[in-house]
Amino acid sequence: MAEDPGLRAMVIYDSKTGNTKKVASVIQETLLKERVNSTLKRVEDALEEELYDYDLVILGTPIFQWLPSKRIQRFIDKKLVLHEKRGDVRLLAPVIPGKKAVVFCTYSSPFTGIESALPGIKYMAQFFKHIGFEVAGEWYVIGEFHGNEERSTKGRLGDIRGRPNQADLEEVRTKVTALLRSSR
Repeated sequence: MAEDPGLRAMVIYDSKTGNTKKVASVIQETLLKERVNSTLKRVEDALEEELYDYDLVILGTPIFQWLPSKRIQRFIDKKLVLHEKRGDVRLLAPVIPGKKAVVFCTYSSPFTGIESALPGIKYMAQFFKHIGFEVAGEWYVIGEFHGNEERSTKGRLGDIRGRPNQADLEEVRTKVTALLRSSR
């Protein structure tokens, strides 16, 4: 099977403990297995990337206090200023045909579970909608609360040690494959 010359993808992520990097790597592996022309970059290495050069942009972050990481927030802020100056942010946020984004997070909130991850994902999705990308997915992946066994075993999500685990990563692979099939 040859590489799909028509689809270009960029996976951008931030990771503090390795949970989000693990998910981003599985996304990249799946894209490559599906013969998509794809690049994986840490957020600090993607600041100069032109997002419109890609048909699919996937942005991932750990969630801290309901929001994306500070590095992801700075990335979005910088990109939003750029797109506003160029006139890309327009009333009614028209969708640009062929431009899709997926936002994903890893989270471990022992207090409120997935509720803590919703604002961060919505924040990232709104950025993409403002610049004309169709948000094709909002993915939530449980990740171990590193450095605090009590929060990894007794919180709202139960025992999350070792997550994202193989089942979580297989679910991510399935989502990537389904997204690609719906896009081709």
